[in-house]
Amino acid sequence: MIASRTIHSFLLSQQEGQTLLTAQENPWSVLQVIPTTPADFNRTVAALEERGMVAHHDSDRTFCIIHLASGDHDGKHPERHIAITQDNYKQIIDYLKDTMAQAAVWYKTNIIDPVKY
Repeated sequence: MIASRTIHSFLLSQQEGQTLLTAQENPWSVLQVIPTTPADFNRTVAALEERGMVAHHDSDRTFCIIHLASGDHDGKHPERHIAITQDNYKQIIDYLKDTMAQAAVWYKTNIIDPVKY
């Protein structure tokens, strides 16, 4: 992972049996952890990439991360609204990729690794 200008913190929650990570900084992304196995990892990622952006840890092949929502979360947090324009959409995508990559590292470091030891 390359260095980031923003260090994200994440709120871990469960909703309808799914593990969610909510970034506590802009772009306030809600991300879902998708469990998989090393044997199914490539197939799982390929299937998910057909529907959107996917992030994963560099070495752990037991999960990946997908994007569910960002910004004001359908008006629930109007102060977090993100105006997307032709001038800034690439920057917003870069922010989202960075947030998702950090989420993968955060999840491995704070959830997966402590269970192993």
